[in-house]
Amino acid sequence: MLTFVTDQSVISVMGKKQHIINTATQLFVELGFHGTATSKIAQQAGVANGTLFNYFKTKDELIVTLYFSILAEMDDYIINRMTSQSITKESFQSLFFVTLFWSLDNRIQHQYVQQFNHSPYFQQVATTGLNQEEHPLLILIQNGIDLVLLKPLSASFIFSLCTAQINGLFNYIIANDLAKEKQLELIQETFEMLWKMIED
Repeated sequence: MLTFVTDQSVISVMGKKQHIINTATQLFVELGFHGTATSKIAQQAGVANGTLFNYFKTKDELIVTLYFSILAEMDDYIINRMTSQSITKESFQSLFFVTLFWSLDNRIQHQYVQQFNHSPYFQQVATTGLNQEEHPLLILIQNGIDLVLLKPLSASFIFSLCTAQINGLFNYIIANDLAKEKQLELIQETFEMLWKMIED
């Protein structure tokens, strides 16, 4: 069961809009897009329905805004924490680790992104403005292909392989409640298996 912030002093510092966003993210993950009414979000956030609609005109707008907001937050986190900017195995390893660490530290947000990616909303944004080419991992992959470090496959295909490994590993770690040391060991082993698949 998810817990929600109700302390008004905390909400005041956080800001109503951000509080609505945080509450909506948790509810969408717990109840699904169709199972979460805007009235439920407003009630759980402790605001009037009108306040929610002052920030987001429709429920669909809220859902899509959350998605892009989380992606931007994740990309900033990854870029700021990568230990190598060169086109090497080490840079791919750094990106793999950092992406997974973000997911483990932001589980609700990670689950929201996965939920969105497997919903009809993803197809809508994919045709109207989702620019996956700007993703740090996809940029690194394309550079790796150009420099003959990676197999001459479609960059989007290699990107899918990488994200599938990250998502699968995330789910396994969460399901098995692994200790930090075991997590690091498993992440390293998974990366090495992935690298053998994509290196040229």
